[in-house]
Amino acid sequence: MSASSEKKAERGDKRRQEEQNDRRSVVLYTVIGVLVLAAALVLMVWKSGLLQRSLTALDVNGTKYTAADLQYYYSSIYNSYASSYYFDPSVSVKRQTTGLESGQSWYDFLVDQAVETLTTNTALAAKANAEGFTLTEESQAQLDSFLAQLNTGWIGQYPNQDSFIKANFGPYMTYDRLTELAQQEYLASDYAAAHVEAIDHSNADYEAYYQEHAGELDTIIYTQFNFRASVPATDAEGNPVELTDEEKAAQLEPLKTEQKALAEEVKAKLEGGATPEEIAEEYEDKLYSAAISRRSTGANAAASSYGEWLLDSARKAGDITLAENDTGSSVNYYVAVFEDRLRDEENSHSVRHILLRAGSGNETPTQEQYDEAEQKAQDILDQWKAGEATEDSFAALASSNSEDTGSKSNGGLIDQIVSTSNYVEPFLDWSLDPARQEGDTGLVKTDYGWHVMYYSSTDDPVWRLTVTDGLAREDYDKLIADSTEGWSVTRGSGLGLIEA
Repeated sequence: MSASSEKKAERGDKRRQEEQNDRRSVVLYTVIGVLVLAAALVLMVWKSGLLQRSLTALDVNGTKYTAADLQYYYSSIYNSYASSYYFDPSVSVKRQTTGLESGQSWYDFLVDQAVETLTTNTALAAKANAEGFTLTEESQAQLDSFLAQLNTGWIGQYPNQDSFIKANFGPYMTYDRLTELAQQEYLASDYAAAHVEAIDHSNADYEAYYQEHAGELDTIIYTQFNFRASVPATDAEGNPVELTDEEKAAQLEPLKTEQKALAEEVKAKLEGGATPEEIAEEYEDKLYSAAISRRSTGANAAASSYGEWLLDSARKAGDITLAENDTGSSVNYYVAVFEDRLRDEENSHSVRHILLRAGSGNETPTQEQYDEAEQKAQDILDQWKAGEATEDSFAALASSNSEDTGSKSNGGLIDQIVSTSNYVEPFLDWSLDPARQEGDTGLVKTDYGWHVMYYSSTDDPVWRLTVTDGLAREDYDKLIADSTEGWSVTRGSGLGLIEA
């Protein structure tokens, strides 16, 4: 072949190679383009919420729920646990464990709780519908109020209703679906409450339950003095103090020695015959906290640093112990005196009240404001006396006049009041007066203002109230078990779309 022919052949081979490379490049860039487009489409679909609202996350005996549905329950349960400081909201719950032996993450735990709650509501609502059960007037009013908030709660805070719903009930929730889930939830709750309340337990049931759970239900009476060693988080001017762990530990050591010595000193004085009242007065400025003759159920007492000691069957009146509890940031030294363990026969009490606040509630009221509230209270009491003067008429006045939002909707009723109840002293003293009779009325002044009081009834003793709660829990658990018997609950691929 001539030199000219060889050059032509080389040029032909080169062109074919370039064409082949060009075709490869076209194919490569086409594939890349398709992948980029596919990724963009996936991202677009994800952000639209189409997957979350379409893929099945949970199949409860044939009723299918999406990730958007589960997200509603998950978010509610998340907020409940976060507000109780069970985990750090600033850190992903997928990276925090519950501390249980299983080593389960908080995310998995919360998802399990959401699944359980939705399963329960589905089963209870199904039974309610099958039995023709409808919401009580009170529950219907609460549901109507919730739906009204959906229609107006966003005004002035969010650009529109849709953004309000997404911010509060999950990023893929819609108004129509939220309404359906809320109706189901209210129906399930109301049906369960009606079912449990309808069960009339005998005295024998109460006695058997108490005997079985006496360790949890017995009332433990004890006195406690707490001396705490802790490194201040701020300086004398209130500025934050930043210390390394080593520096904190070094500063804590002498404080521990000092506080433990005080605790040992108090223990020795109590053993020598000093009364708790004398100790409280003598060490008032050194104690972190003190509680004389505290009453606590066995279940609550067991959670203390010396709970096992308190609940020991060999415990007798006058026994004293010193217990230490190291929280990491502080160390507590508890001196405890055991006083008694008993079935609490103290009666509970029910009252109705009408609160007339003195002033706006944002600052300490003036005497003039107290006088004004007192006059309003007296006028309402006089109005009641001039009318039917019955408990129902008092409840009606409470509903229309009381400024206590917690009891106003229930006619001012506050029940299960006992000596350990957390109410202001004047209110509690009036309610627990041994001479109190049904139908008694009066005016009581507290820091909030003036209360028009009505004594409603003397009720079950403390031990029976706790048993009532325990039996109700057992009845509820049995209802759930019966309602879901034979049901299938299947988790779907959509479950993985729930956002932490």
